[in-house]
Amino acid sequence: MPDIIQLLPDSVANQIAAGEVVQRPASVVKELMENAIDAGADQVRIVLKNVGKALIQIIDNGKGMSPTDARMAFERHATSKISCAQDLFNIHTLGFRGEALPSIASVADVEVKTRRAEDELGTFLSISGSELKQQEAINTPKGTNICVKNLFFNIPARRKFLKSDTTELRNIINEFLRVALTNPGISFTLENNGNEIYNLPVSGMRQRIVNVFGKNINSKLLSIECKTSLVSIQGFICSPEHSKKTYGEQYFFVNNRFMKHNFFHKAVMEAYSGLIGAETIPSYFLYFTVDPASIDVNIHPTKTEIKFQNETDFFQILMAGVKEALGKFNITPPLDFDTEGAIDYTPQAPVSSTTPYVPKVNYKSGYNPFNYKSGISIEESDFEKKSAGNTPAFPKDKVPANWESLFEGLQHKEEAQQTTIAGLSEPEKKSSVPSSFVQMKGRYIVTPVHSGLMFIDQKRAHERILFEQYTHTLASQKTAGQKNLFPETLELCADDFELIRDIKEDLEYLGFELGEFGKNCYAIYATPSDLSCSHARDILMQLIEHYKNTEGDIKQKMKEHVALSLAKAAAIPYNTTLSREEMSDMLDNLFACQHHNYTPDGKTIIYILNSEDVNTWFK
Repeated sequence: MPDIIQLLPDSVANQIAAGEVVQRPASVVKELMENAIDAGADQVRIVLKNVGKALIQIIDNGKGMSPTDARMAFERHATSKISCAQDLFNIHTLGFRGEALPSIASVADVEVKTRRAEDELGTFLSISGSELKQQEAINTPKGTNICVKNLFFNIPARRKFLKSDTTELRNIINEFLRVALTNPGISFTLENNGNEIYNLPVSGMRQRIVNVFGKNINSKLLSIECKTSLVSIQGFICSPEHSKKTYGEQYFFVNNRFMKHNFFHKAVMEAYSGLIGAETIPSYFLYFTVDPASIDVNIHPTKTEIKFQNETDFFQILMAGVKEALGKFNITPPLDFDTEGAIDYTPQAPVSSTTPYVPKVNYKSGYNPFNYKSGISIEESDFEKKSAGNTPAFPKDKVPANWESLFEGLQHKEEAQQTTIAGLSEPEKKSSVPSSFVQMKGRYIVTPVHSGLMFIDQKRAHERILFEQYTHTLASQKTAGQKNLFPETLELCADDFELIRDIKEDLEYLGFELGEFGKNCYAIYATPSDLSCSHARDILMQLIEHYKNTEGDIKQKMKEHVALSLAKAAAIPYNTTLSREEMSDMLDNLFACQHHNYTPDGKTIIYILNSEDVNTWFK
């Protein structure tokens, strides 16, 4: 029987390694940016074509490589930073120069131009599928210029399963920002198909955050600084009102390396407890400085997950630091118990010698509002019988003509009681929109049905009505928007700017008209007719929140997200007084909807209080 175990060729081994290191174009951008930073560059430029599928070019002005180093960098297990196993626990830099290059070269065409400052000529390398095609001396500027072309050209299955251009660009931007936010002393430029997405000059840490996420975040940043023997924590957190419903502005860095850590995220959430809603997430940019020997960065291929020796201690230190920052800036309400003996500066009302006038109210002591017959005429009380004019205590024209019908459903008993309108019989459905309505606390519309009293949440009902209208509009024809006399501007970060650009065509079908207005800024020239101009900016920000962390093709469920966001923004708010006609029209439109029991995001609209349940209260 022949031997079955054999040594893999280097090309196959590199492709297997590429499966861990090079998952998508964003992985290449991350590895090459880290290499440029480790090379001492202070200017890094990233050029993309077709979001990296056709070309990823990284240009830096670092120290470059010699001809021998340039060739050795593409060999497996070649690095300039590790000479023994102990070095793995004392790593201060990012990538190991040469660690990812063999994996990248095994699945793409790679060209390298590099030169050291002390060399007159540089080196040019051309590698395709791990095979060296060309090496020669050339004249090139100091630094390194790497071009990665035709990514996954020899692995069609991997290329086939890449996401849409918008999703892949968003992944690249995420990796770009993770590196840029830790290196404010380096200028970064990101371009795609000739369009400049980011141009970040050398700046301080706070200014780098502002340059990335826009000027609006500047006033929301609260600095945090906490130093202990275990860890030094610096950075910024955002005030509670800046919290959002989706992830995207949560960054942990350890020794200038981005990391994901759910346990530490819980510490931040615990510090914000009581200041934000359960469904919102605060923004933070926190930088840990620790002894490299106390962490393990090699538990994940992409090194985004890091293991700490004393995670519980770090948790407590982080939570205390965030709480201190929130309290220092008076985000949490101060408590002052030391008031004994303090001077009271509260102004006192002037003392007047005249006795204030006490108003008097005339009322009928024998009036009983619950003493009535049939709800149409009020039974005369003893007081009224004794009065000379025998005038009714409650005018007949003020009594609802159908007062008695509000409670007629309580007199019926049915074998099966249902809690939604879907459970009503056909005769009940036909009469489920009666002519009598009561608005309760500016939130619910109450109306009788044969099985009891029906409660309708007016805001949710309006959301369902508008959602189906907008969905129909998107699927049928373009809607003309209402022109704004004074166009409002919407300034965004580059990532959000690209998202709006991607859904601009769908927004125009709804009535929005947007135009680019400077760097990462849109002007809102028109809005849907059902939406006021003041809500336009809010609705667009809600749309961005919907898409920012959506996996897969951003076009999927696009229309539903747009319609839902518009419906939520345009729906009548609570505490809005409705007339009888408005309530009647709302119920007519609600029951004309395809789904009238629940909102588009699954919240209950209708609830029926059964007469049998009411009868049990009085047993």
